[in-house]
Amino acid sequence: MKAAVLHRFGGPEEFQIEQVPVPQAASNEVLIKLQYSAVSTWDAFERQGGYAEMLGMQPIFPYILGSEGAGTIVDIGKDVAEFKLGDSVYTASFLNANGGTYAEYVAVGAEYVSLIPKPLGMKEASAILGVGITALRGLENVLNLQKGETILILGASGGVGHMAVQLAKLMGAEVIAVASGDDGVNLVQQLGIEKVVNGRSENALEQIKALVPHGVDSALFTAGGKLAQDLLELVRNEGRVAYPNGVQLDVNTTANIKVSAYNGEPEGEIMARLSRYIESEAVTVHIAKKFQLEEIQAAHKALAGHYSGKLIVGIDHE
Repeated sequence: MKAAVLHRFGGPEEFQIEQVPVPQAASNEVLIKLQYSAVSTWDAFERQGGYAEMLGMQPIFPYILGSEGAGTIVDIGKDVAEFKLGDSVYTASFLNANGGTYAEYVAVGAEYVSLIPKPLGMKEASAILGVGITALRGLENVLNLQKGETILILGASGGVGHMAVQLAKLMGAEVIAVASGDDGVNLVQQLGIEKVVNGRSENALEQIKALVPHGVDSALFTAGGKLAQDLLELVRNEGRVAYPNGVQLDVNTTANIKVSAYNGEPEGEIMARLSRYIESEAVTVHIAKKFQLEEIQAAHKALAGHYSGKLIVGIDHE
């Protein structure tokens, strides 16, 4: 099969398009013929060898990245009963030992696979799981966001952030969003959020304070930096702050607030929860740009630039 592979960790230029063996589905796995793969912010860290070093892994090259994708089931392990051949599915599986989704096929554990909810097309399905799970876990599991509470979401036009604003609104919270650039503000407003500030503006902090003169109950930071640190002061006494691991945030504060870092691990229960939100047709994913698998170097270079939402690659089968 065709795949984008690494023979060593490094920059985007290390990707090569090569023919590699099609993975075999184990007894508890399914084999998916992929149409699209997400290109996610954490993929760059993996490409650089960050996870291998952090987790003490011994990588096997050629190495295939990609943790999210969508396609059709073409083979099923003997112990898998919940799927059938031809099912349209999406998957999120982090550091898959069989290789990732930057390829024509991926073999993945059935617990990391779900039928694509009816409102989604294959393209959108490939991009929504990782960011959706990360947003949902932060809002429900970590922050325990309640109806009527006020939440500040920083990085609101990014992958996780633009999912978080939609989910928080559906949960009945009052959302104050900080987006990146005028295009980011426009995206978040199109998602139905009224209180949006351009975090790149010179007086962003003052604008945010004006929107919440009495502070907020909770905050989800999907981006870090000085603005994130300054915004901690807007969280009320005994409030809650959450941020996904990987966000650079200095949590030193004298305020009486609970600050929690977390991982957006995919697993069956939270995938089912997210699917129910998607089926309500009130949650969508914005795809900033679609590349082809052969353009994976360009896609990874784009990760370092400015964009709203998600990047994906299309996978043509020969």
